[in-house]
Amino acid sequence: MTIPVGIGTVENAYGLQYAQSMASAIVGGLPLLIVFLLFQRQIVKGYASAGLGGGQ
Repeated sequence: MTIPVGIGTVENAYGLQYAQSMASAIVGGLPLLIVFLLFQRQIVKGYASAGLGGGQ
């Protein structure tokens, strides 16, 4: 189940309650933030090297 589908499931199960929707969105996005923080240097290095012309 993807994150948007999971949030929609929470909304359908409990009705439209913003606190549960926002909490599930934060819990769903937390792994992405952790992975970014762990690999931040490699991600930035990859973006920087992709912008160089001529493969320098």
